[in-house]
Amino acid sequence: MPKTAENKTFAYNAAVEAASRNAVGFFIDSIAEDEGVVTYLFESKLKGYVGWRWSVSIFQGEGEVAPTVSEVLLVPGPDSLIAPDWVPWSERLADYKALQAELEAQAALDAEDSEDESDSEDDIEDDVADEVDVEDVNGSDNDAIDDAADLEEDALEAAGEDESAATNVEEGVEAKADAGKTRKRPRFLRRRNRGAGKKKNDES
Repeated sequence: MPKTAENKTFAYNAAVEAASRNAVGFFIDSIAEDEGVVTYLFESKLKGYVGWRWSVSIFQGEGEVAPTVSEVLLVPGPDSLIAPDWVPWSERLADYKALQAELEAQAALDAEDSEDESDSEDDIEDDVADEVDVEDVNGSDNDAIDDAADLEEDALEAAGEDESAATNVEEGVEAKADAGKTRKRPRFLRRRNRGAGKKKNDES
């Protein structure tokens, strides 16, 4: 089918009839499909369909004078925003179940890791407590030894003080005795005693 202006106008009128004149824009391109079929593309001015196109397929066989409209479609362009491909419910459900199983397995692994960490922390605390107990025992033993040494030292000091006191007492007694032996009476006392002795002898 020859690409003539009449066929393009025919396709445009078919698009306007399917939508409205305000919804159909300028001509974009034409694509030769099968024998006798040509698709004409026009801009879409519908709100919410930016980048979309009106596709009008025209068929005109050999020997036929008037073309016919095969279909009128609103198709997305290369820059248009489109929805993702449709996925059957069975596949979506299978993906959901697989995701849930993966999440449960991950949660179980996280729980095991947390238990291992708590066990390791408990072991560390037990080791620290054992070390503290050993230090306390050793410290108490050392304190007992130090106390015994202090008591022994105090006893020795007390014994030394007693000996020195006894020695001082003995030295004081001996010094007093020596002082009594060496002390002499004064001469006037001795003369007085002599005179008293003579009087007693004369009276007798």
